[in-house]
Amino acid sequence: MRLSDVAYQGLRNAIIKAELLPGSPIDEKECMERLAVGRTPLREALQRLAQEDLLLAVPQRGYFVSSTSATDFFQLQEFRLQAEVWAARLAATRITDAQLDRLATLIEEARTGVEARRMDIEWHLGIDEEMHKLIAEASGNTYLVQALTRLYALSVRSLYVSRIPVALLFEDLSDMVVIHQALASRDPDNAEAAMRAHLSVGATSLIRPVEPPFRENRMETRK
Repeated sequence: MRLSDVAYQGLRNAIIKAELLPGSPIDEKECMERLAVGRTPLREALQRLAQEDLLLAVPQRGYFVSSTSATDFFQLQEFRLQAEVWAARLAATRITDAQLDRLATLIEEARTGVEARRMDIEWHLGIDEEMHKLIAEASGNTYLVQALTRLYALSVRSLYVSRIPVALLFEDLSDMVVIHQALASRDPDNAEAAMRAHLSVGATSLIRPVEPPFRENRMETRK
């Protein structure tokens, strides 16, 4: 992995998880020390994050973490829902056998973690983001992949900043299986319906919370 990618991933995770709060200035020296990278790879990462709207570049002042709110989350969900179901429809007609195998492997990894009652939020989010990324890639549309990568990060960050609970995979695993089945059947209508259900139920659960499957898990709002 390139050093600029290391810096990008490190800062992206910190911003998404609200470890760097909205409005916070980016201290380049501190970031270089924390991420063990030089100035050039760091600035490449900062530029990428600014392009994804996670950072705001202010002339003569540097970079600042962009603002977000609960309102942003709902607006992002409206936009993201349409983009995700479109990606699912396209993927149903374009996905390769290798990509289906990757998705099946990801589901098995998720099932293993769920059965072990794994509670590491980063792992749960990583599985979910990888699924959405894989489906976007299977759509064959490069611009859609870029847009959904940006939308995913922004929507999850708005949850953290607004203190809205983040979903774990205990409920999402069955959604993943249904989505995989629809894609494997090369059925655009079922793929769209499965993705729409996966994302739409989460928005409803923000208003009408459900009891989590494990008492210690209080984080059930979908990504």
